[in-house]
Amino acid sequence: MIVCVAILAILIFFEPVYGWRLRAWLSPKPMAQADDPTLNAQNEVLQAQLAPLQSVAAQLPKNPKGEIRAMVYLQYPFGFKNEMLVNAGSNESVAVGKAVVFQGIFMGSVTQVFPDSAVVQTVFDPNFKMPVRVGARGYDALFTGGVNPKAISIAKDLAIQNGDIIYTAAPGFPYGLPVGTVNATSTSADNLFQEASINFIYDINDVQTVLIER
Repeated sequence: MIVCVAILAILIFFEPVYGWRLRAWLSPKPMAQADDPTLNAQNEVLQAQLAPLQSVAAQLPKNPKGEIRAMVYLQYPFGFKNEMLVNAGSNESVAVGKAVVFQGIFMGSVTQVFPDSAVVQTVFDPNFKMPVRVGARGYDALFTGGVNPKAISIAKDLAIQNGDIIYTAAPGFPYGLPVGTVNATSTSADNLFQEASINFIYDINDVQTVLIER
């Protein structure tokens, strides 16, 4: 060690270039950037900012036209299905009565509007009702919401099949938006009509972004 110090001193005084190189080689290496607490904190902040964008990327349409994109607020711990609160309101031109869709599927309509948010009544609300059509031939039916929505008041002589599309036919909403498909048919309690239980291609608790009709 004494010899090294002596050599280093000689080089610093008589050959400064080599002396500083040797000193740099012997000195402890600076902390790697990856180990810098400040840098790690910045990375965590960036990851937190990217997380919501990554989680909804698959749900966002590429070029929504004539629609307002909105994020769905989480209603923890209740997880209501009958309504949703979204982060777009009158400042984004959201209006009461407009249709709300998820990946092209009708989910409900706007019932209340605030400057930066709005309440959406979903098809799972027991008070939600609207005229719909069923199947390729467009048979008339009435959609009734609830925990298990149904298409009711279907004439008994109509050939309704499992898998038939149920789509919107109500004034005030775009015509022909898919709502769900027929799961099974049965006879109404009064034995006058058919009714159909409905399959939905989404779980409303997983929906994070929707489009609202302008």
